[in-house]
Amino acid sequence: MQHTIRYRDLDGYCDSLERTGNVHVTLKANRIRGYALWVENAEDVRQVVDDQGDPVWFRTVDQALDELVNVPYLSEIFIIERSNW
Repeated sequence: MQHTIRYRDLDGYCDSLERTGNVHVTLKANRIRGYALWVENAEDVRQVVDDQGDPVWFRTVDQALDELVNVPYLSEIFIIERSNW
């Protein structure tokens, strides 16, 4: 079963008292769609989705960085997974 989190709830998830350390970001690359956003806190891995339950996609890494710059407690290191590139 895949766990998800809505994009609009990401700030609260990262700022939660249940968070252990910084939240890690993975951008999963897809040649056609761009970069899907995933987050991980300890062993809790979640795909970030919009309000309709569809994956959140960024066209470029720069766009993802710009959008996520003010989200609290994100790790400074972002992983880019390119297995679907």
